[in-house]
Amino acid sequence: MRRSVGGTLALLVALAGVAATGPAAAAAVPPGGVAPDTARDSLKAFRAQNEAPDSEPEPVLVELQIGRAASRTVSAYRVGAEALLPVTALLQLGEAGYRMSLDGRLEATVNPGSRRLLIDVGRDTMSLGARRVGIEPAYRFFHDNELYVGARRLGELLESRILVDWGELSVTLMDDGKLPIGRRLRREAARAAFLERTRGVPPERAFALERPRWDGLVVDYSFLAAGEQPLGGGAYSVGLGADALGGSLELGVQSVGTTGDAHARGSGSWTGVWRDRRWLKQVRLGDGFTTGPRLRSERGLFVTNAPYLRSSLLGATRYDGQLDPGWSVEAYRGGDLVGLDSTDGRGRFAVDLPVRYGENPVDFVAYGPLGEVRQFNRTFRVLTELLPARQFEYGFSAGWCTAPTCRATGNLDLRYGITERWTVRAGVEQFWRDSLANRTHPYVAMVLNPTNAWAVSVEAVGGAAATAGLQFEPSLNLQLAAGYTAYAHDTAPALQAPALRSAWGVTGFLRPIPASGFFFLDGQVGGTHTATGGTTTARLGASVQAHDVRLVPFVRLLRDAPAGGVATTRPFTGLDVFALPRPALGPVLGAVWMRGHVEQQLDGALQAVQLFAARPLWSGVRLEVGVGKLQGTPGATFTFTLSSYLPAVRTLTLVSAPTAGGTTASQFVQGSVLWNRSNGRLTYAPGPSLERAGLTGRVFLDENANGRRDPGEPAVPGVRVLVGSNSARSDSSGWFGVWDLVPFEPVLVTIDSLSIDSPLLVPAFGSVSIEPGPNRFRTLDIPLVRAGVVEGRVRRATAQGPQGLAGVTLVLTDRRTGERRSLTTFSDGDFYTLGVKPGVYDLTVDARVLELLGASAQPLHLTVAPTTSGAGVSGLEVLLTPKP
Repeated sequence: MRRSVGGTLALLVALAGVAATGPAAAAAVPPGGVAPDTARDSLKAFRAQNEAPDSEPEPVLVELQIGRAASRTVSAYRVGAEALLPVTALLQLGEAGYRMSLDGRLEATVNPGSRRLLIDVGRDTMSLGARRVGIEPAYRFFHDNELYVGARRLGELLESRILVDWGELSVTLMDDGKLPIGRRLRREAARAAFLERTRGVPPERAFALERPRWDGLVVDYSFLAAGEQPLGGGAYSVGLGADALGGSLELGVQSVGTTGDAHARGSGSWTGVWRDRRWLKQVRLGDGFTTGPRLRSERGLFVTNAPYLRSSLLGATRYDGQLDPGWSVEAYRGGDLVGLDSTDGRGRFAVDLPVRYGENPVDFVAYGPLGEVRQFNRTFRVLTELLPARQFEYGFSAGWCTAPTCRATGNLDLRYGITERWTVRAGVEQFWRDSLANRTHPYVAMVLNPTNAWAVSVEAVGGAAATAGLQFEPSLNLQLAAGYTAYAHDTAPALQAPALRSAWGVTGFLRPIPASGFFFLDGQVGGTHTATGGTTTARLGASVQAHDVRLVPFVRLLRDAPAGGVATTRPFTGLDVFALPRPALGPVLGAVWMRGHVEQQLDGALQAVQLFAARPLWSGVRLEVGVGKLQGTPGATFTFTLSSYLPAVRTLTLVSAPTAGGTTASQFVQGSVLWNRSNGRLTYAPGPSLERAGLTGRVFLDENANGRRDPGEPAVPGVRVLVGSNSARSDSSGWFGVWDLVPFEPVLVTIDSLSIDSPLLVPAFGSVSIEPGPNRFRTLDIPLVRAGVVEGRVRRATAQGPQGLAGVTLVLTDRRTGERRSLTTFSDGDFYTLGVKPGVYDLTVDARVLELLGASAQPLHLTVAPTTSGAGVSGLEVLLTPKP
């Protein structure tokens, strides 16, 4: 049986104390302990008169442990097989504050939860929060300002097993999370992981983008059959994609009008991406969109230094706060630790928070020196139009218009992030037209986020429009926004509808009770003014959810004011109802989701009444049926909708059957066919898949650890490969495949080690960064190697000779990757660790251990070599020698 260092020490001291007599025995009792005779006499005063003689208390020294978090040698008492523990020593070790009265009453506050702990030597009930546990007089004892309580009853109170091992003279509270020290150690581990993550651990291997002359093939298709003539009244589109000349080549054709018209339009483009270049990151030739703030379709040239995929992380913002000295603060976003700090001597703290585009709700958790917990939250909002500080981006496009509004178009767009909260923009829009005059529109714009709650945007377009917007969003529970645009009087405008003079709008959102997520108010009011009059709309709605039903009542107004005419105002009121599935209704009705809508014009006609019910039939297939009546439509209309999203195709079937007309139906089908060159197979996806990417390869046992799959090396099935946020399992041949990745952007590939059947098989690499190419699968084989055991012992040089030393922390470092793992010696000084990959390693003693022991040790250099039966190194000897 293995012993801890503290347990061995406690055993030696206790045996010495039991064997000693007279003054020697008294000297064996530590300060604050209890002399045996006095303890027995005092204990009898609290024991029942009819207690059996074999239950008399015996003073002992034990090693009191809280999980693996902390331990201390303390004085205790043995009553039969039960141990009476010093409660204040346990609380001190667990970092919980307490107050002890002179008559044996202990009060404490145990965190988390701020639960009140009360133990009174004169009472037969202990309490912790709402929990009550009885305790007999034989198992409670107060002496020398220390309260002793039976371990079994104390474990019941703390809701954690307390293991008493009289052979080891140790008492262990198994769940360290019941006391503040456990939570603190978990926080420290999370902090260490966070700091390691922020330092950016590079992947063990990185593969840059391949630029083949030709590779891959993707076919996207879609078809819509509708009307009385499904084939002649529908539409179709077909697109082909490949990785050509290091970029994405796309060719396509789609119907114009219905298929019966026999008109089609072709398209083609090539896109190249260079992530690491500063001044040229994207080039597109052919069909696509223009640069600038107002995207338009064109056929021509597109050039920019903007990233192909913009990182959602904009930068960092600083949050300053005030608490009491001695507190630590952690910031979480979506459950992930994103920042931490501790208060200084004046209680101040500051946290640098990484912020992303959009909403950034952050939860702060503050921990006090005695385990106290405080929680609060803040929301940081970042406009999507902002650029990182001191970043410049340009965009240029020119080509033929694919819409009839112009013959050719061009744009030059310039953007610069002055700070993380202030971005400016300028450029020019050019339109060449045949029958109308050409138009040139220079523009300037600014986006400003002066504080977390406020945002301002302005834009002026020469000869076209001027826009201003204001947003106020102090939290997710309150949002206000207003905007106004004035348009130039242009008889043939290129950027807006003719005769449009102005447009304005105000929106608001309020959640009165933050904890009630579906109880809120929202409203909007806006209008447009044209040369022929103006229109104003307003809507005020609410949302209330009770159990499984959500009610959304609303009122709205529609006001028309024609120029030179009489304005009319039409009020409406309505209600939307959503009923969530209720499993209690059974396997058929328990999965039904329902929604209803009704709207009535006040002093007018019923506008609409509709009711729908939907449920999943099986995975990826959903059925919805409904009935409704709309104003102006005679009779009711029944609808049937069947939608599917399957691994190979997606479909949508719609059937409409009005009572006063004929039944109509439509069918939509969409999917993709993918060619995998690595294994020569065709795979399928629900699409669209053009300008997407995939990763494929084999998981195999690399018996010679050379990193390549050699003939005869077996495949390993059932291994889960993690590719970014996607995953796949290797089949019986070892093949895996993942599709729908973003091309041109690196993705991290790792292995779920728990999916490997044998603990002695490990991935040859911890992680790989790879950049997949567009419209094709990139191949990455995953080698597994036979891992082994590294074992040995740690001994300390003494006058009696080397002796095994327990509790020593060793560090095993991979000399190639720098990966580190820690291991701890057992009570006899032995150590071992499993799953060590072949390679060259350094084995050292943790510097903190050496400093604590005042010793030194020579590092060991070892090589773990692969063999047919595994790998490993045994018989290692680490000798600690005292420093001179």
